[in-house]
Amino acid sequence: MATAEDAPVGSVPGGPLPAAIPQKGRLRFNVLGLMQIQTGSRVQEFGSPQCQAFMAVLLLQPGRAATLSEMVNGIWGSEPPDTAVATVRTHAWKWRRFLDTCGVGRDVLLSKGDGYRLALPAVVTDVDEVDTLVLRASAARARGRLAEAAALLEEALGHWYGDPLSAIPGESAERQRSRLTEMRIALSEDHSELQLALGRAAGAVPDLMLLTAAHPLRQRAHGLLMQALHATGRQAEALAVFQKVRRALAEEHGIDPSPELVRLHQQILAGSTAEEPRAATERSPGVPEWSTAPWPVPHQLPYGSGDYVGNEEALASVTAALLRSHGSGPAVVAVDGVPGAGKSALALRAARLVQYSFPAGVLYANLCPDGTPADPSGVLVSFLLSLGLPPAAVPTGLSDLSALFRSMTDARELLVVLDQAHDAAQVRPLLPGSPQCSVLLTSTARLSNLSVTRRIVLGPVSDADALGILASLLGRERVAADEPAALELVQACGRLPLVLHAVGDWLAARPQRSLRTALRQIHDGPQFLLSYDSVVACFERSLRRLAPGEVRAWARLASCGTTLTPASTSRALAVPRQQAELLLERLADASLLEPVSCSGYHFPALLRHFARHRHAGRDGPDRLRPEAA
Repeated sequence: MATAEDAPVGSVPGGPLPAAIPQKGRLRFNVLGLMQIQTGSRVQEFGSPQCQAFMAVLLLQPGRAATLSEMVNGIWGSEPPDTAVATVRTHAWKWRRFLDTCGVGRDVLLSKGDGYRLALPAVVTDVDEVDTLVLRASAARARGRLAEAAALLEEALGHWYGDPLSAIPGESAERQRSRLTEMRIALSEDHSELQLALGRAAGAVPDLMLLTAAHPLRQRAHGLLMQALHATGRQAEALAVFQKVRRALAEEHGIDPSPELVRLHQQILAGSTAEEPRAATERSPGVPEWSTAPWPVPHQLPYGSGDYVGNEEALASVTAALLRSHGSGPAVVAVDGVPGAGKSALALRAARLVQYSFPAGVLYANLCPDGTPADPSGVLVSFLLSLGLPPAAVPTGLSDLSALFRSMTDARELLVVLDQAHDAAQVRPLLPGSPQCSVLLTSTARLSNLSVTRRIVLGPVSDADALGILASLLGRERVAADEPAALELVQACGRLPLVLHAVGDWLAARPQRSLRTALRQIHDGPQFLLSYDSVVACFERSLRRLAPGEVRAWARLASCGTTLTPASTSRALAVPRQQAELLLERLADASLLEPVSCSGYHFPALLRHFARHRHAGRDGPDRLRPEAA
């Protein structure tokens, strides 16, 4: 029976639907020009501009999900018509009919609360493809493969075929149009910078002339044009470019060129001939290629093979908080929660979504590599070198390193990602002081003694998202073939993304095995799930903040049931009630227990198995830390 949402509201404009596309045909949306839908080898347009605005909001929204109010605001702004809600429902019906006819199924456009979510693959738009190419270019550049990086950026720039979201109305489309246009300009500058580093200055000049003519206040583009002209022996023209941008900045905003542009002008003035810049590309033996190239903007996010499914609301909260100004200091967004909930994956996913809003780059550090807390001094040295500080100028001592880091990041629009933080003392020296910066940190422990602007707590994902994770690893057909077993399997994995990925990878490597095979392995004993190094390492990280006596007490509590109270803990450990309360709080701060009421705590099943089979029965005194006594 058709639901109210399935039925059109009012009259639906007609128009022929496309011919059916085979179920396995790939669906892709092109938005870097007029919106187009590509199914297989066929490219077509669909819907009115307002109907396209509905889909554009979802395609470019973090998590590809939006509430009804976000949809209405994105299409009409602050003054929607009285029929806005009905029109949104009509657009949803049209798109579901179109997607069904295309062979991908109407169920990829899901109702989520009063809004909608697109359940589509990670790469479904030309913007997603550009993001992938840019990440590959960044990795190639970091490895010194500049020609490969330049080719990848040229391929990325080739995806633009007009003004992004051309002819689509609405405030959301306008914001995205500005963002994607800025991305194109920044990529053009990056590509020209690589051309200069490769000694291809003559080829970079025409593109930079077009870029500076279109954007007369863009100082980086003008600086690159000055370098390219100087490198090709056109010193007078390079100096004229500086005078032109200087006048434009003064007339438009009453400001002077940046110190970097002034230094470049002085360097060109000091070079009397054109031989010097050409000689810079003829390096002496033993001089590395990068030594003559412009210092790269750091983009240090590690490679990710794929994003976890789900947590769209948390993702939207993180990205919004990172982009929000917080006045006197940087935005500091903390993501914590139970072990295995996908905190690092969520952080990396959010960082990739917002990275182009931070033109000074992205710094990344794993603060607990190989399970050992990293020394903040070493992290700061790495950050300072990445920002262009010569090795000889690096100071010694944590306080001096931290002070210089704050100075070098002042007024820079920089994102700092601190993954798997051990404690607040490790994080504090790594925080910039500038309000133009943002910090995203993850930790299994709740860093309650660290001042943050937004805290996101992750727990197990929903059943639907857990099934989505399995489907992303095994394929929808394999999961749908035995959905009861799939649902039982995600429950056995605690609905934790890390554990689901481990089990899903095991099944993906064994296509002849059924889902019930994995279920039998889990039911036969917890050692199956605890045989994965990634799962064990994640759980062990949460224990490192505890004293040995606290770890042993936690392991003993694993035999006391799934719900703990101060009274039951006091009896089980034979300690005073006040000491039991403090212990439970410490265990909750380490995300080894989940608070469920004012005095009750839940002991997750997988952590109980881990405690009983990996930490039970260890010798040593059960004395707790003084602060927990």
